[in-house]
Amino acid sequence: MTAPDRVSLLRSLELFDNYPEERLRSLSAYLEPLSFADAAEIFGEGTIGDGLYFVLAGRVRVTKKLGGGGQKDLASLGAGDCFGEMALLDAVARSAGAYASGAVEVLRLKREDLKRWLAADPNLAMEFFAELVQIQSRRLRRTSAELALLYDLSSLLVEPATTPVSLLDRALVRVLPHLDGDWSACAYAYNPYNEEMDLGGAAGPEAFGPEAALVPGKSAPEQEWEDARTLALVLRSPTKLLATLRFRAAVAPNEGRRAETARTLSAVSRLLSSALENLDFRADEALRRRLQTRNNAQSF
Repeated sequence: MTAPDRVSLLRSLELFDNYPEERLRSLSAYLEPLSFADAAEIFGEGTIGDGLYFVLAGRVRVTKKLGGGGQKDLASLGAGDCFGEMALLDAVARSAGAYASGAVEVLRLKREDLKRWLAADPNLAMEFFAELVQIQSRRLRRTSAELALLYDLSSLLVEPATTPVSLLDRALVRVLPHLDGDWSACAYAYNPYNEEMDLGGAAGPEAFGPEAALVPGKSAPEQEWEDARTLALVLRSPTKLLATLRFRAAVAPNEGRRAETARTLSAVSRLLSSALENLDFRADEALRRRLQTRNNAQSF
């Protein structure tokens, strides 16, 4: 990679888009290009941080291990984003892991190299860390918005619901206000008795076509962008189809916003799937009790 190429790459990153050419040239000498295959670990949670990473191409998943096992995705980062910034302050353990989502190209800036670059100009150091704080603040706002959405939806799910249709109808009203921008949505619950989809609710200014009511095939993905504005979600239990959801943005989101929206709504899908499974279980239990009562009555 030539020096001009490195400078152009730096200029494309949000953190450096306002720096003069000569300062970027001096910084480019410290950058280390790295490539990762799909699902490869960029750094693991708990490892000692050694520097900051900038995404050039592809997407990076930032994940946190859960106490009960498994992990939760905290962010989905794309070209122009940075991550691992806490390692610039001190050699502390990483609070989350970072993994490639597809083929990924990054630039790594080690902590000691950054210190050398900033030492040449104290004013430069102030500008750099001020911009870094702004990026962290924007990321924190996105995380806070997602937590508010999941809390609001969780509070709904503890309320009594009699049918999947009523649950989905109320869920849409809770979810839409938390999405960034103007969105419309529709939900359909699968009816196993006639093998059709029952409308579970619609919200927002846009209407969805008849294709939204079609039963998805067994090979349909759990999450898929049908077009530039519409994200389709398929909710399943381990044994059967539960429901479908569609969310449509008034304006087509960019790649980064698409990834963040998909990640957030994936968490929504998991919550709703659990709630719908619970409704199914309670309905089956109620039916068994009625049948048992009828059989007992007929035995006398």
